[in-house]
Amino acid sequence: MNPLKYIKILGNELCPCGSDDKYRDCCKNKVVEVPQTSKKPPEVQVMEMMRKSMKKCCMHPNKAHCKGKIKEAHALQNNKIISMLAGKERHVYTMNTKKKPLFIPMEKGEPAIIVQMSRTSANDATTETCFCDLHDNIVFTAIEKGAPDFDDLNEEMKFIYAYKAFIFEYYKQHTAMDIYKACFKKNPVAFKSPMMVGMYRMLQLKMREFEPIKSHFDKEIMSGTYNGVATYVIKIPEKIKFANYAYIAPDYDLNGKKIRHTVKGMMHRLAITVFPESTQSYILLSCLESERPIYQRLFEQLNVASIDKIKFYMSMVLPLYSENIVMSPDLFMAQ
Repeated sequence: MNPLKYIKILGNELCPCGSDDKYRDCCKNKVVEVPQTSKKPPEVQVMEMMRKSMKKCCMHPNKAHCKGKIKEAHALQNNKIISMLAGKERHVYTMNTKKKPLFIPMEKGEPAIIVQMSRTSANDATTETCFCDLHDNIVFTAIEKGAPDFDDLNEEMKFIYAYKAFIFEYYKQHTAMDIYKACFKKNPVAFKSPMMVGMYRMLQLKMREFEPIKSHFDKEIMSGTYNGVATYVIKIPEKIKFANYAYIAPDYDLNGKKIRHTVKGMMHRLAITVFPESTQSYILLSCLESERPIYQRLFEQLNVASIDKIKFYMSMVLPLYSENIVMSPDLFMAQ
């Protein structure tokens, strides 16, 4: 393995602009004169552009039958989960990734980093432009408004929750790669720094890790089946005041032991959804059946652990790995 690939774009690899030509025959020697409209370094400008730009596209596998506009689809259902958290005020609190995080100096060690929570309309919480009208209505019918409460014996519901947690994260990575390619094509010079090459390698790796998962979900959705996904369900006997979705690989189990989630350089993740219902709440942890051995020990620990220990574990894991938390205003009014 060539160690230079982590800090340089190699001449014989496909060009990051997406042309399908080799880099040496495409953008390697391309000279682009970009007007200097900002004092910020090119790398910073590109990263800001990537954060601001999200491509509208439908993630459903049957794109030939897309119908209607690409809509602001909710990762957490607006008419069930978000509405329950928002109440009459019709707003919730979410992490604001557009604001710069606060750096709190500490007496010893590194400064603490705090991401601010901001008031968000219920209609805007956890939305991404990743499904057309038709497919957003069809695919998620089993868990949307009018559907019965969650049933841990219902394989379709468990499958759809797992798919939804996964596909919204896949969309972000897919879009980030597309934006990167467009930015590279516009100004390859800005991408010669090790930092920008490192970003590209990270996106490449995540896409390699995500694609087999998407292929499985796509196959099942097209056939109308819900097989091949293992879901562990945790029932909490109270109505919690937050919700979360994530596609993450926690590093440690309930007993603090390392989870071996990376196999041959490929990370295997859990699709996690946390949500309240009228009298109780649920935590769903899902992975492909083929990945179950990786998380079997964690599932077994969750099966015998007390609710308090599970709540403590999840309260430590979710803020560390996920920015998709949605909180009820009641949590802030109670302070």
